[in-house]
Amino acid sequence: MAEKAVKLTHSQLKRLAILDASQEEFMVNGFAGASMDRIAQRANVSKRTVYNHFPSKEVLFEATTSDLWARTKEAATLAFNPEQSLESQLQHIARRCWELYQQPDFLRVARVVMAEFIRSPIQATEAMERLAKQEGGLEAWLAGAVAHKALKIDNIPLAATQFWGMFKAFAFWPKLFHMKNHDEYQQDIIDANIRMFLAMYRA
Repeated sequence: MAEKAVKLTHSQLKRLAILDASQEEFMVNGFAGASMDRIAQRANVSKRTVYNHFPSKEVLFEATTSDLWARTKEAATLAFNPEQSLESQLQHIARRCWELYQQPDFLRVARVVMAEFIRSPIQATEAMERLAKQEGGLEAWLAGAVAHKALKIDNIPLAATQFWGMFKAFAFWPKLFHMKNHDEYQQDIIDANIRMFLAMYRA
């Protein structure tokens, strides 16, 4: 039996419209120059409606950041399966994340957030701390692999950072800064990164 599509309420639709409008406003004017009035205009809602959902510009930007992290975590989340090879599971995670990094709307929001983090290191630090507290992501898969003695890792956050460092150097950062696109070499890059990672951490 097919699942029924979830119908959003009028309030939820307005909230999404405000978030979309805020992303555009932040992208054009930055956080400091963004205006709640213009966000209301872009979302075609009243200023009171904006404040009913988001009490301040800071809360609205935090929601934008949290949404970005949630999408990243979701793409990288996979329950460890001892019946499947390490390679196939890491391939699955890597391909899902590469696909996410190809989405124009994701990159647009990422550029807004990264630009603001450069202006405000304290805000960036706080956002990273919130991200670290979210469940899921590659860290959860690595913990599962260690628990099943498939991987030997003493420092899971460090190992996850190493994996993403190799991966994002080709899949994310060039796209973020409008540099060379490596999509045509996607599979070769993923394969090489996984081989190097497992050469270090396979039990």
